[in-house]
Amino acid sequence: MSTAEPPRPSGGDDDIDAEFARLTQGLDLGGENSEPPEESEPFTVEDIISGGEDEEPAIAVVATSVVSAKALAGAIRLGREARTDGAEIPAGTRVHDTSMGAIAVGALQEGIAHELAAITSTALQRNGVVLFWRKGERMTATRYKEGERGEDVSPAIVMGAMDDLVEQLMLGAADVATLGEGYDPAVLTRDEALAWISQGRKER
Repeated sequence: MSTAEPPRPSGGDDDIDAEFARLTQGLDLGGENSEPPEESEPFTVEDIISGGEDEEPAIAVVATSVVSAKALAGAIRLGREARTDGAEIPAGTRVHDTSMGAIAVGALQEGIAHELAAITSTALQRNGVVLFWRKGERMTATRYKEGERGEDVSPAIVMGAMDDLVEQLMLGAADVATLGEGYDPAVLTRDEALAWISQGRKER
């Protein structure tokens, strides 16, 4: 049966070093006979950022009353020019037709989704838009008008006035990949954007 060790007197740093030596006696701490550790890849800032991100997918839908997806894509392209805050059209944004107005869709995180809504509503001026955003079980709906964020509203209430596709996207019954290629407003030139808007007006 082991007996308790008698208490050691406190003697400052020398006693701490002695205690450490006693505790590590017999352990292999990487001496001459130990194999060198394998080199690992350097740790980067990107590793820190990506490691802290939630990998759960997000989706954003900017619902509008614009009758043509091409016209909305052109408007978003010009809306970016009209902004003075340097906001850019988020990568991955695509514009699609629905029976109740064109929508801009993307797998966007929340802050970037609001940038898209601001750009879109800047282009459409008095015609307001609604930004729907979902990540996991969290879903939001926010009104935008003339580039400014408005009130947050209940998604269930405003979704009833939208095309069924909006609800399907927000509930996960459909996703961006199933919508087809759509139109990318970021690749349009100014002249193309103006032509698409003009064409959309003729389709009214």
